[in-house]
Amino acid sequence: KDRDMVRKRHEDQGIPFYEVFLDVPVDELKARDPKGQYAKVEAGELKHFTCIDDPYEEPLNAEITLKTHQLQVEDSVNILFRRLERDGILIGAPKVTPPGLPNPDGDLMVDLHVPPEQRDAKMREAETLPKVLLTDIDLNWLQTIGEGWAAPLRGFMREGTLLETLHFNSILVDPFNVTGNKNRLATKTDFDHFPEHPPNQRVSMSIPITLSCTDFTKARIEESQSRDVALVTRMGKTVAILRDVEIYNNRKEEIVTRMFGVIDMDHPYIKNIYMGGDYLIGGEIELLDRIRYNDGLDQWRKTASELVQEFQAKGADTVYAFQTRNPTHSGHAYLMRSAGENLKSKGYQNPVLWLSPLGGWTKEDDVPLDVRVKQHEEVLNAGLTHPGGLDPATTVMAIWPAPMVYAGPTEVQFHAKSRRCAGASYFVVGRDPAGMKGSLNALAHPDDDLYDGDHGRYVLQYSPGIGDMKMLSFVKVMYDITDNVMKVPDDSRPNDFISISGSKMRLLARNGAVPCPPNNIPTDLVAANCVPLGFMVPKGWDYVVDY
Repeated sequence: KDRDMVRKRHEDQGIPFYEVFLDVPVDELKARDPKGQYAKVEAGELKHFTCIDDPYEEPLNAEITLKTHQLQVEDSVNILFRRLERDGILIGAPKVTPPGLPNPDGDLMVDLHVPPEQRDAKMREAETLPKVLLTDIDLNWLQTIGEGWAAPLRGFMREGTLLETLHFNSILVDPFNVTGNKNRLATKTDFDHFPEHPPNQRVSMSIPITLSCTDFTKARIEESQSRDVALVTRMGKTVAILRDVEIYNNRKEEIVTRMFGVIDMDHPYIKNIYMGGDYLIGGEIELLDRIRYNDGLDQWRKTASELVQEFQAKGADTVYAFQTRNPTHSGHAYLMRSAGENLKSKGYQNPVLWLSPLGGWTKEDDVPLDVRVKQHEEVLNAGLTHPGGLDPATTVMAIWPAPMVYAGPTEVQFHAKSRRCAGASYFVVGRDPAGMKGSLNALAHPDDDLYDGDHGRYVLQYSPGIGDMKMLSFVKVMYDITDNVMKVPDDSRPNDFISISGSKMRLLARNGAVPCPPNNIPTDLVAANCVPLGFMVPKGWDYVVDY
């Protein structure tokens, strides 16, 4: 009765209430007895002692139950903290995502599609505005911003936001106007006046998301005296309006050197930057419609908000994201399943895997998106019947729309941040994330890795604005020929394990490798031109070979 009264007082005032039941046998309490009270009860020195000669009414519906006799102290603490984190008690901001999922950066969900009832009027307005042509990469970035993957960004970067991104890999925001800076990202950059009180919250933002234009386009905008412009694809489709535009110099060399930290004029994304116009246009976006590619893959394209809803529908109490730029083999599947089991050991009941193929522009020798997604579909279709399969009941596949920029440690921070904006609390990261080999004209690393393989994971752990997001690191896995499963190698029997690298996988696929005999797997797979049966789901391998 007393507990119910206290609970009601909290509920009446809109204050969360947690009844914590320490469900521990009396014999265990007697054995602990840190204050010697049970000993005094046994000696008759204490009367009316709860659970002994006074009744104890067990809670009927406790929010949290801790069997501390079965848990380490750290385990009990983790259960308490996870519950408080899940319910948004510890974040200091209103919870805008379901329990168990983190708030996006800036604590506000971003979805910049215009309401359906306004679309026709906005389209008519767009026809009257100066036009800015989008490249395919620009369109990828437009989708990334508009669908909430770069929250709290609501448009192409203004000059001040770009400078913060380049110099700090993060930006300052004030989503609840605590310091009077709520609209700073949507305000034209002012180099002469600064706020008396700077914004109070730092969020991760490591990659410049900018829109370039030519002298001709700049002149047309200025001649029109319009504050807004329409964004048009190469196919002539008007897809968005950019409001209150800010045009400033495209300092390409500064952007490249700070963003990449390497000198390689044949780097594919560096070439893209230098091909851009001499000016950048910042402003806020209004998306006039969903960006569709009509390539048979749109069913896997979801906004950040839609993805959060899908995680909720699966009952996720946490989400871990695995980014893919290659077909998924059994080693990847082993890592993903192991990560899920690891999260369960931490007390999560239903961790959900987000299989997150890169969906934007990639360099020409990367495996195309359609091949990867079709192969991933077979991985999900196989389920747990094959060591290379994934359980569709606990897996969500959703394409991530941003382009790759191959900026190594700088870029992987954005990869993690963007997944957090759509509900992920954990991000699986491997060696040399977002890295690539330098071209033959690279200054320091021709035909070699541009970045140290360990730097990306290190930077990610300590990057500004990463918040409470946790990283799950890859471990080296190899193919065990004794049971046709990829796993962490056993040092006591090294001859039973063979290594199948990504480059070897692609070579075998190019050569049309067929399945190896299950009981006679050769150590030289390339010479035998065969692939072990347990390496990849068979139909998935067929897609890779066809490509």
